[in-house]
Amino acid sequence: MMFSKFDRYVDRHARSFTERLQNLCRMPSVAARATGMRAIAETVEQSMQRVGMGTRSFRMGSGYPILYGECGSGPKTFVVYGHYDVQPVGHLTDWSTGPFAAEIRDGKLYARGAANSKGDLIARLAAVEAYQKTFGKLPVTLRFIVEGEDGLGSPSLYRFTDEHPEMLKADGCIWDEGSRDTRENPIVSLGFKGITFLELRSFGARSDLHSKWGAIVPNPAWRLVQALATITSPKGVITIDGFSSYIAPISDEDAEVLKAIELDEVGLKKEFRINGWVRAMKGPALVKEHIFGPTCTICGIHTGHTEAGAKTVLPSMAMARLDFRLVPDLTAQIVVELLREHLDVRGFKDIEIIELGSAPLAKSSAKTRVARAVIDSTMEVYGKPALIYPMDPSSGPVGAVCGVSQPSVPVASFGTSYAGSNPHGPDENIRVDDFLQSIKLVGRVIHKLAASRSRPVTESGDEDRKPTAPLPKLKHGQISG
Repeated sequence: MMFSKFDRYVDRHARSFTERLQNLCRMPSVAARATGMRAIAETVEQSMQRVGMGTRSFRMGSGYPILYGECGSGPKTFVVYGHYDVQPVGHLTDWSTGPFAAEIRDGKLYARGAANSKGDLIARLAAVEAYQKTFGKLPVTLRFIVEGEDGLGSPSLYRFTDEHPEMLKADGCIWDEGSRDTRENPIVSLGFKGITFLELRSFGARSDLHSKWGAIVPNPAWRLVQALATITSPKGVITIDGFSSYIAPISDEDAEVLKAIELDEVGLKKEFRINGWVRAMKGPALVKEHIFGPTCTICGIHTGHTEAGAKTVLPSMAMARLDFRLVPDLTAQIVVELLREHLDVRGFKDIEIIELGSAPLAKSSAKTRVARAVIDSTMEVYGKPALIYPMDPSSGPVGAVCGVSQPSVPVASFGTSYAGSNPHGPDENIRVDDFLQSIKLVGRVIHKLAASRSRPVTESGDEDRKPTAPLPKLKHGQISG
């Protein structure tokens, strides 16, 4: 009954909160195209001020603004991450309606960025407003960090973590990745895989040639394909020399958590339109590989003539982009060094490796204060237990944000999307009811962050953290209904 007033506030303001999200989704903010970035940064900062936050805007060189917002008080401080940029829309013909129309059909809001991740951002701001309107001042200090370069690899955020680590010191971090799976189970992740993104290049003649020279002039496309074929086996096992020796064994705690996870294999295969999984895995082995398995993915290959029409050409260059998802004990530096040595000993010293970007992994325990608050609140709101992922298979700047202090700040991640949200793809959408439930979830998380204590845990040192002081010189907003 404690949250009945809070829930009534959310229900009464459901239309207003939804309209705020629609308005934000109608603002194109494609970082990769430099579309509308200044305008949306100003709008988001105003939205933060509207719920009573003091704010600061940071420009790291020529990057898009990083918005900092602070509210509440208490002995505990928590970082809340978000981003206001969205992915490119792709082909407009693949969308049922305009990607920035933010139309609601059959209870679903369709827009680029609705699921990733404007819905989460507005839900969290709405929860801050609703909490203050019904309970009063927040019992903990929340530090919102909202960036505009998630789709670019977060270069400004990495620089921000180096130059302003004091603003990220906290007792826990709430991230914005999460959904309900095909069985409507709410997923809570306690970490993320790391990633390193590489480009491999092979060169031939000074320019593209007529393919009549193919019998005597080396073809860089074949050269690159042959090099790539040594990196994984036909069954999809990474075969880089020494690679597996850098993968940590799964802990007893994580092994126990994995037992509760069951992928909807039939539903996912139907959704993806595939006949089977890599190496015909299934059951527990499939779950383990999905969450704790490292990956090497060819994201794209470019060489020669790929446009419409026939053109007999011998390419002068071939390029492939790969990403490696990193698991405990495996770092970006180790991957690059092992790959370079692997190619060299096989006679591929001419293949160039260019590092495009990387992010360290983040991982914390289910026993921390922030994890318990999210897990327990999820049960209250959804009426079913959270499906806990020890690590989310995706990646992001989580490790950089949470790793500014040692031990690392523990993280818990959840979101507004569902299995059919299709983030990054056409017709991205969220269900309006999920959005409103997420507001109610965040309100309870805020309350439990102040009330609950973490269970004893050595890897995070959660209870031993000193209170973090609020930062001065903020532009203060006034909370409004």
